[in-house]
Amino acid sequence: MGRFAGFDEVYAALYVDFDNIYSRLREQDEDVARAFATNPQRWVKWIEGHALRMLYGDGVRRRILKRICYMNPQCFHEFRPFFIRAAFQVVDCPPLTNQGKTSADIHLVMDCMDALNHSTRFDEFIILSGDADFTPLLIRLQEHARRPLVLSVGYTSPAYTAAASWR
Repeated sequence: MGRFAGFDEVYAALYVDFDNIYSRLREQDEDVARAFATNPQRWVKWIEGHALRMLYGDGVRRRILKRICYMNPQCFHEFRPFFIRAAFQVVDCPPLTNQGKTSADIHLVMDCMDALNHSTRFDEFIILSGDADFTPLLIRLQEHARRPLVLSVGYTSPAYTAAASWR
């Protein structure tokens, strides 16, 4: 039996902080990072299937109805087509400062907040990022009786993981 019960189908929105995940994967294993960036269908299928059973048990279907990837086009333009072919909306987030800071985080937060008022009721908000700045977002999603699910790479702050329904 999974952690959550009583569901036949769950509607999900998937948000990918590409720069965060890819950079952390690359620090650990260049080949794994490249596989993540060039074959998103593979890990999306895992999220739809295996990760689903871990939460809900067997017999539940996850439908990822919204897929958005936030990416710095100056650094990672070569990976954009792979996400487009995997039915992602790709939001270009070029650097806004000399230090390379992008607007990916605020775009992701605004898109999540917009999805709370969407005519489709998203049960899950799956966020691929280890950025602890998203902690208030996770708490807000919980307040709206939604399940924020976090998939990150490497160290993740305890506050961030505590605010997620699953990590």
